Amino acid sequence: MKIYTLCILAFAALMSYLFAALPAAPESSEGLPAYKVMVLGFDGLDPEFLETLISQGKLPHFERLLREGAYAPCLTFKPTKSVVIWTSIATGKRMEKHGIVDWMLLTGDRREKVLATGNVRRTEAMWNIASSAGRDVQIVNWWATWPAEPVRGEMVSNHYPKAKGNTLDEVTYPPELVAELEPYRSIEREIVRQQIANAGIPVYAPEVAESTFRPSDNFRREFRASAGHFVEDLLVERVAHHLLETRGQRDLFGIIFRNADIFSHFLWRFIDRRTAERVFRLLMVDKVPLTPELETTMNQAYARVLESVYVHEDRRLGRLLERAGPETVVIVVSDHGFQFRPYGFYHYGLDAGGGTLAPPGVIFLWGEPIRRGARLRTPTVFDVTPTVLYLLGLPVGEDMDGRVLTEAIVPKVLAERNIAWVATHDTGTRGGEPRPSPIDDDILEELQRLGYVR
Repeated sequence: MKIYTLCILAFAALMSYLFAALPAAPESSEGLPAYKVMVLGFDGLDPEFLETLISQGKLPHFERLLREGAYAPCLTFKPTKSVVIWTSIATGKRMEKHGIVDWMLLTGDRREKVLATGNVRRTEAMWNIASSAGRDVQIVNWWATWPAEPVRGEMVSNHYPKAKGNTLDEVTYPPELVAELEPYRSIEREIVRQQIANAGIPVYAPEVAESTFRPSDNFRREFRASAGHFVEDLLVERVAHHLLETRGQRDLFGIIFRNADIFSHFLWRFIDRRTAERVFRLLMVDKVPLTPELETTMNQAYARVLESVYVHEDRRLGRLLERAGPETVVIVVSDHGFQFRPYGFYHYGLDAGGGTLAPPGVIFLWGEPIRRGARLRTPTVFDVTPTVLYLLGLPVGEDMDGRVLTEAIVPKVLAERNIAWVATHDTGTRGGEPRPSPIDDDILEELQRLGYVR
């Protein structure tokens, strides 16, 4: 009898331990059900081009977000380097805090520079915070996520679409996910050609390159490489839909697409030659100051060129919106926009005094708790993570540099759930030296073509 009783007690203790170890169902700090969040990143998406094309009825899915959700241009910061800003978006913190301050970082002995990698980051990202709180996550192609981190869910690092034929460890978490994704790695050339043709995006040919406005060697190199970038985003989207189909939508889903940024760097040479030559003659020969009217002329001309790229990204957005469940808040964000300068379009602009500016990106919020047609009040890239944490029902770090975008949220939700705070989510255990990888040379070559690294 004693043995029987001891067995019962031991079994009860074991079950109590097992159930205690299981994370509770996601709830807000006020005990209310939390929302799921999809953060859809479009690198380099510009508010001027976007708003122009929305007003022309060319982007129905972005127009839907504008009509049914909250929107504003999103303030960013210098240097407008994607690896730096997207890490700030993911942490809610300035680069001085998270530690990824440039494309390349010095090793511990300060003898060489290595591409910035995720293990350098000193602060917790939104996916770390969510995982630690028992939320499931899916992160795909986020900047500086190699080597892939252990998360509660899946992570496909930004090195995955570039690995191609190279054997590269730690491109996914869990590690065995890379084998599952192998069928998506190879995309037939004819499919790529058809996809680009359907999008209407110009494809490199020597005669096309030479016919554009002010062709240059760098332009030709980037134009030739554009199909490869297109393929990488195509692969990223396929991987994302595979995860959503096979695992379902996690509590937090985050992804970055790069097409808008890549093509915006060089397609300005396709601006109507008559318009471009007139403006360049005024600026470069007649030495007329750049006026808002001339800038608007060039912005509208470039929006016409970029229409095919933005329409392609709008369709991509539509496919992901179809995946979003009714309890989901979708946040669409870009890290920066582009500004016309007397010799092209770049994501560092000039102010009236000759200094440099950081052209704003965009941010949309859309979903059941979001106010329809709301205009956000000077949102910044630092506001994304605090807002994500609030919607997930998690506390916001007091050491974060952003805020919860409360003006986007319906009053009823704000009244029912207060913003919870914690001093910090960091434990002081993060940070290390950048790690070289077998594909660093390929990445450096791309960054040089884009003018990021010399």
